[in-house]
Amino acid sequence: MTSKTENGVLIVKNGKNPVPPSGAAAKLVLEPIYTIGGGATPEQDFSSITAIAVQNDGSVFVLDTKECLIRAFDSKGRFLFSFGKKGQGPGELNTPIGVMITPSKEILVEDALNRRLAFFSLDGKFLRHQSTAQGMGTTGILMDAQGRIVAREMSFTDGKIAFEIKTFDKDMKALKTLARVDLANLGQLKVDPLSSAPGLVFAPDGRGNLFLGSPKGYLIRVFDFDGRLLRTIEREYDPIPVKKEDQAEIFKLLGGIPATGGFNVKEMVVFPDFFPPYASFIANPDGRLLVRTYEKGKAPKEYFHDVFDADGRFILHVPFSLEFIAWRDEKIYGLEENEDGFKILRCFHTRWEK
Repeated sequence: MTSKTENGVLIVKNGKNPVPPSGAAAKLVLEPIYTIGGGATPEQDFSSITAIAVQNDGSVFVLDTKECLIRAFDSKGRFLFSFGKKGQGPGELNTPIGVMITPSKEILVEDALNRRLAFFSLDGKFLRHQSTAQGMGTTGILMDAQGRIVAREMSFTDGKIAFEIKTFDKDMKALKTLARVDLANLGQLKVDPLSSAPGLVFAPDGRGNLFLGSPKGYLIRVFDFDGRLLRTIEREYDPIPVKKEDQAEIFKLLGGIPATGGFNVKEMVVFPDFFPPYASFIANPDGRLLVRTYEKGKAPKEYFHDVFDADGRFILHVPFSLEFIAWRDEKIYGLEENEDGFKILRCFHTRWEK
């Protein structure tokens, strides 16, 4: 690992086979705490699990997008209560896609098709709505401890469909653009479902930092919530080819979308020769990163993950079959499909071994 400072920005570079720092953990062990979902009881009969929000006491709010419902569970995974229903009225939801706990201890639900934010008390009582209709498709809303907001916003410029990562004020007025990711050229009607994906990933830690992905190599940039670039984290890697079976699996994930309006989805999608360096990442409040790569493990749906410490130094390269969605101190939360094809939420205690 090497590091240097250029124009006030710390650049951290990890080699292709980086040597972990002296004394770093050699193994990450996940010790199960509880499992939610799978239809074991009516309270755990989810149509989908899309997002979660975790309180300081370990209780968790689990969002079911299809049912337009949020269920609350305690720190041991025991059901507490639920709230929300489909509709357009006060407190009703239409394709909610995100949930979080604000600094003022309210539950914020990102209500996509109603183009608004819905706020609830911690016991599930509806409080108010806030419109997001002034934007052109605002998604992925995040808020730091001071109430500063970052989100994705769709844009149409120069004949291209793009997402821009922006900071916003409390009234959802855009302030600063941190990144732009082009998704498609309207003239060509061709979409690459892979290469732009890392640029749409962003995650906060608990120190006022925001981690942004990049479609340009194995690069993660670290900003503060005012939009100042603080640090970049890089790693050399061996590109992984996109095979025919990989393409088939991606088309399957697209849901078998039929040809409409004279267009066939398979004809519109163009695949790159190689996968991006990573698919997603999550950040711990202390600044550690868990990055999911496209390198497959031995077990079904198992992929290798890179772990970086709070200084951006590589620590571990480990396989997991879970889709990790939250990391709070020494607890980590991941989604997994059961034998019936439904996603379940699993909570683990993380233990580091040297």
